[in-house]
Amino acid sequence: MVPELKKIRVEFSKTGALKYISHLDLNRTVQTSFLRSKLPIWYTQGFNPHPKTVFSPPLSVGVSSECEFMDFKMTEEVPYDEICRKLNESFPDGIRILSAYEPETKFSDIGWADYEIAFEAPQAEAVKNDVAALFSGEINVEKTGKAGTRTVDIAPNMRLISCTAEGEMLTLRVMLSCKELTFVGPNLPVKYIADKIPALSESEVFICRKAVYFDDGKTLFR
Repeated sequence: MVPELKKIRVEFSKTGALKYISHLDLNRTVQTSFLRSKLPIWYTQGFNPHPKTVFSPPLSVGVSSECEFMDFKMTEEVPYDEICRKLNESFPDGIRILSAYEPETKFSDIGWADYEIAFEAPQAEAVKNDVAALFSGEINVEKTGKAGTRTVDIAPNMRLISCTAEGEMLTLRVMLSCKELTFVGPNLPVKYIADKIPALSESEVFICRKAVYFDDGKTLFR
């Protein structure tokens, strides 16, 4: 008799050195950590059994996050707090399980992501207004897709929330589209800003995904 499978979604953070691993390496880390946890994870059948995991939109290498999501299935019911505890004991430093619950939504429902982009900038206060002004018109960037590289205006698919200077740090909060046809990764606005403002550099920037939202851009995804 085939057991009834329990759908599980976990929210987790990915920070520190782990922000530099690829999505493929993250998947390998998950599989190893699942084995360590000894939780009743469901595995596919066949010659190469493996846990079937589904992730929220993947991060670019070098970007940290406070709001990643992963779905998987279990063959037995386990309290959510125990799932969190056992996974946190099994994952390496840099991945922290924040919550576990039964999913009621799809990752395709995610419409927007809120990013913090922080440049190291000795002239932060002097260039703050110039950076904010870049978001008032078209933002034409080179975007590579299945059809090749083309110039696109990403301004309709991003919103500047704030631009602040403190000491030698210039910090932006931006909302970027997560939809397949209008997706904007944080590296695109970072490169655009660095190209336009000589005082800022792509190599001296810290990027963190802070939250993800439904299509309305106001309701937090869960």
